[in-house]
Amino acid sequence: MRASTSAGSSTSERWAAKSSCSSTRTRSLRPRTHDQGPRRRGRAQRGEYAVASAIWAGEAPVDPALPAAGDEIDTDDKLLDALAAFGTTVTESRRGHWTAALDAATEAELALEAADDGIDRGPIARWLAAFAADPELAERSPPPTVAVDGDRPTPGELPLPAATIVAGAVAATRGDDPEVVTDALRFARAAEHPESTRYATFLRDYAAADPSQRSIVFERLAGVVARERRKEDDVDGLFDR
Repeated sequence: MRASTSAGSSTSERWAAKSSCSSTRTRSLRPRTHDQGPRRRGRAQRGEYAVASAIWAGEAPVDPALPAAGDEIDTDDKLLDALAAFGTTVTESRRGHWTAALDAATEAELALEAADDGIDRGPIARWLAAFAADPELAERSPPPTVAVDGDRPTPGELPLPAATIVAGAVAATRGDDPEVVTDALRFARAAEHPESTRYATFLRDYAAADPSQRSIVFERLAGVVARERRKEDDVDGLFDR
């Protein structure tokens, strides 16, 4: 009875989720102390941009059910490609992989030029141009966050499907089990009010948590999912007798 994970996700959910990942710099990515050097700060932030890139590229391992047709957001693939390459630029530069970062920056600039309007592209385009001229910019200043209609959502504010995409991408990046995320979404959707379930709360908390605290949040999420799985198994066992 357990659902399986799958690659890919709807454009609208990817759009909401990836915007929140780029905005987590204001919460989970900003260093809590001011004595960290640029390289250490880069290590703290690197994973979040890897998560964002995976979502932008449609590689999040958990795929919620598609929304209704009327809920689709018309976002062209070029824009998503540009943002995925932008995230890769940040991630690779903070790993010190300058050739890969510069290649990704070029890809991002070309895709951004070919994309339809959908976000405020100016700050991203300017940062990419500055990075191409001086790659060490990534160590001196943070990249811009992505605003959609002037809004910069955070994972804790996302609707359940989008929060699940972020949580699944975080799990894959960290090596946590994406099946826990998939089942948490399934159990939430079985409730009368999915958005207010404890599963939805844990998914948002896991997506939004400081990286140093995520293992604790995931342990709690896995615990409530395990209990619900046992209930399912007990019910299934009654019919197997």
